[in-house]
Amino acid sequence: MSKEELVRQKVLKDYQKNALPQRNHNDTLPITFSFFVMGAWIEENMQIIHTNAWVRMEWKDPRLAWDPKDYGGLKEIHVGSDEIWRPDVSLINNADIQETQHYGATNFIIMSDGSVFWVPPATFRAECALDLTLWPYDEQFCHLLLASWTRHGNQLDLQLFNNSKTEKWQFQGGTMRRYVIRPKTLPDPYIMLHIIIKLARISPLFSSTIVIPAIVVSVLTLLQFVLPVRNGLRVIMGCVTLVLCTLMLVYLASELPPLAQTVPIVVKFFGQTLGVTVVSIGVSAWLIKLTDTRQPSPMSAPPPVFLKTLLTGPLATLLCLGAYTDKVGHSGGGGDDGEVLDASRPASYAHEWLLVAAFIDRLAAIFFLAVFLITFIAHVAAV
Repeated sequence: MSKEELVRQKVLKDYQKNALPQRNHNDTLPITFSFFVMGAWIEENMQIIHTNAWVRMEWKDPRLAWDPKDYGGLKEIHVGSDEIWRPDVSLINNADIQETQHYGATNFIIMSDGSVFWVPPATFRAECALDLTLWPYDEQFCHLLLASWTRHGNQLDLQLFNNSKTEKWQFQGGTMRRYVIRPKTLPDPYIMLHIIIKLARISPLFSSTIVIPAIVVSVLTLLQFVLPVRNGLRVIMGCVTLVLCTLMLVYLASELPPLAQTVPIVVKFFGQTLGVTVVSIGVSAWLIKLTDTRQPSPMSAPPPVFLKTLLTGPLATLLCLGAYTDKVGHSGGGGDDGEVLDASRPASYAHEWLLVAAFIDRLAAIFFLAVFLITFIAHVAAV
């Protein structure tokens, strides 16, 4: 028989793999643990993170020790994954309760002093609540909670490899911490390892499918407010913007996970743009009806006095409403300004209501511009 066969025969004879390695049942077995992520992705519809990793565990089993001098200087042997005791470190926040075998069936490396090294590949599926506020340039922090399923902290002491608190990974990064949990209803503490994985969403496709349409919609909406308030093209341009916003919201609804706990900024942007566009179309349609010379003016009563006083004061200068305030009190018009009423219109309060409509239009333009700038700054800061 070879030296390795003799060592295997010696250390595995009468070996009980279901018993803890320590000789004294009151002793605590330290186990060093490290975690190296090889790849990770998120199943967004279910809010589950899939993590492929290499796990490194090391502990000492005195039952597996031998003297190298008696075996030709042999200091290391390999045994199968089901031949000796191994710690039952499991994922506590497991998303698949029927799958608890996270580790691959790789061999153990046993040193002559009884040290055992185990470096299996592992796959973890954990629940991960998504924060999609900055979608599609969001970063997600997912948590893996690892602990012994049946042993408390006085039996198994999980320790971080080299007492390291941070591991740098190739995707974005992450942290690993050790916690001692002492339940009030239980006499013994429990050791838990908390791993935080940071993932960033990176896809050039979003520049074409999200960013460019958002810019196009923003430009169309801004151009809509540049046109005179009684111009019929405003209604046409507003309807085009309305259709684009609706299509984008339908597309985003199909792309985003239905279980998300937050609303992305880009969804709020298109939703607010939709509301502003509807207001603009309504104002434009109202003004076209108001100034239609083929029918009597529908505005036979003046606006409230306080509103008229407010809009003919300093606020008119601030909002550039001079072309409208100059016509207040006139029954119709004269002048070459395309925003005022035709001279053929009968006496009415249409000029006053035209000023009110222009005021609402200015407010809608300011609101949209503020929404656009805030959304743009938020996305630029996120990127």
